[in-house]
Amino acid sequence: MSGDVEKMSHFRRFDEAASTAVVDAVASAEGVPPRRLEPLYDTIDPDALDALVTDDASVDVRFEYEWYTVRVHGEGRLELQSNVATTVTDTDPSAASD
Repeated sequence: MSGDVEKMSHFRRFDEAASTAVVDAVASAEGVPPRRLEPLYDTIDPDALDALVTDDASVDVRFEYEWYTVRVHGEGRLELQSNVATTVTDTDPSAASD
């Protein structure tokens, strides 16, 4: 469908500290080394995030980091949703009119 807007989502399980998982996942999604990202502590307290996210499945923390909405679940699941929309088209570039 021409002109549709799509947002990219990334899902991942983690068993390291939640703060480390967030930085690694965003860096991976962006295709850059973690050191190229803004410090996580400019957005959220990493120690508090790690303390909140334990094996308790009822915990669900959501915040904005870099260009993503980050959702960290207590059972070790991480979701990233890009806040940058991309336009999806189904137009065949070879079918351009002369």
